[in-house]
Amino acid sequence: MSTIPGYKQIPVKTWFLKFDGTIPDISPFEKSIHIWENPDADAYLELYKEVGSIWGWTGRLLKSREELIEILTSETNEVWLFKVENKVAGFFELERSAQETEMVYLGLKPNWIGKGLGQKLIQAAIAKAGQNGEKVWLHTCERDHEAALKAYQKAGFKIEKELISLEYYPD
Repeated sequence: MSTIPGYKQIPVKTWFLKFDGTIPDISPFEKSIHIWENPDADAYLELYKEVGSIWGWTGRLLKSREELIEILTSETNEVWLFKVENKVAGFFELERSAQETEMVYLGLKPNWIGKGLGQKLIQAAIAKAGQNGEKVWLHTCERDHEAALKAYQKAGFKIEKELISLEYYPD
């Protein structure tokens, strides 16, 4: 088992969820969602850290710069910004394949949490992910916001699988 300086591996319970609902109508707030074409790696990481650091997000931080750029410029990857009052309040990231779309990352900046925006962000991600009729899925874990699992279930996701695995988190 390799070690990464500044990180430790801990056991984490993770749930894999499949969307099993009706694609939501996001027309009332669709102007709040903007695709981020060819995101700059540094700007992306800044947003990623701002949204995910409190939850211990490391997936993109542990990639080399080349790997990150490859992901961000891939035709199958989409990063969507969620704006409120003309400010970026959060984002979601999708990874598409022919049969399914994974909601890879989804979150709000800390100062926008608790303002009733979480369900709008989830609904926007579902609408964009499911626009072509493919399976929509995501995973979340016990280290995420305490209301995340229930929020995803409220939006129409069902747990397909649960597992505990060793994950890297900052020391």
